[in-house]
Amino acid sequence: MAEKRLVRVLLTLLCAALCAAAIWLALTVLLPWVLPFLLALGLAWLMEPAVKMLMGRFRLRRGLAAALTTVGLALLLCGALGLVLWRVGYELALLLGRLPVLLSGLPALGDHVGDWAYRFIVALPVQLQDFAKDALDGFIRQGISLPAKLYDVLAGIAAGAAAAVPDAMLFLFTTALAAFFTSAARPQVLSFLSRQIPVSWRDRLGKAVPVLKTSLGGWLRAQGLLMLVTFGELTVGFLILQVDLALLLAALVALVDALPVFGTGTVLLPWALFSLLSGDWKLAIGLAVLYGLVSAVRSLLEPRLVGQKAGLPPLAALFAMYVGFRALGVWGMILSPLAAIFLKQLHDSGVFRLWRDSP
Repeated sequence: MAEKRLVRVLLTLLCAALCAAAIWLALTVLLPWVLPFLLALGLAWLMEPAVKMLMGRFRLRRGLAAALTTVGLALLLCGALGLVLWRVGYELALLLGRLPVLLSGLPALGDHVGDWAYRFIVALPVQLQDFAKDALDGFIRQGISLPAKLYDVLAGIAAGAAAAVPDAMLFLFTTALAAFFTSAARPQVLSFLSRQIPVSWRDRLGKAVPVLKTSLGGWLRAQGLLMLVTFGELTVGFLILQVDLALLLAALVALVDALPVFGTGTVLLPWALFSLLSGDWKLAIGLAVLYGLVSAVRSLLEPRLVGQKAGLPPLAALFAMYVGFRALGVWGMILSPLAAIFLKQLHDSGVFRLWRDSP
């Protein structure tokens, strides 16, 4: 019995390892090739109500209705993206123009922090004072070299963005064209995809699709609304506090807040502490008050919008983010919790039994 149990455990581990390897290969090798077409399927699904409206009200053929809808959606997205890029570029240019002035205060801040830290170092045991002084000197040297490193990072980002423009244009054009073809031939595409699914899987997929629409779709809509509310609160708060680059900073903090495990406190609280150490106690108090307000509003809205069963336990969310980051980088860190939430919803709805709920 012990040998059979050991064999079953080894086979289970082997299957799990093979599945993990297959998923990793699919995400790292196959996904970049088929991503425009997967996005096209989603866009065609979003465009379908407009296509049906044009076909029913104006008696247009599906191909013409799909073409008009695709062009309209592309113009809308390009306009929104252009406005966002213009604003981000404006604020980045403003940041680069003010960066020398902002960084000029680093030496004085380093001296202030050094004087403040040395008061505690002299209170340490003699055996630890040399180690603490060396560590503090290294920290100050790293801070002094920060401007040069920051300029190198910004230059690298700018060069990488410029080099990625042709690939991005090809990706967007392919996605738009695939969305048109998918929408124009939607019945044929759906029939073809349905024929490729084994009969034994169709019932489960029939149960999984409503779960995807209701649970994960509702969760994504709720998170998007929470993100917009947080962005609005942060923008108003930063404008009241007269913070430069208010729109860009509000967008970045709202994006961090949308990530599982993280929150606005990940940015606002260290920023408030830094302002307090720099002597700007008004900004420190304002950021602390803003953090409390955003957290209170989110705690009131989230249970009503998301519900108690939509999310992941903190440990599971952290595990999914870390594994996704190690496998796919930043996009993996963002997308892997969404995949984990979807799997949890499939398990909770009974489509699959992925783990035991009770002993």
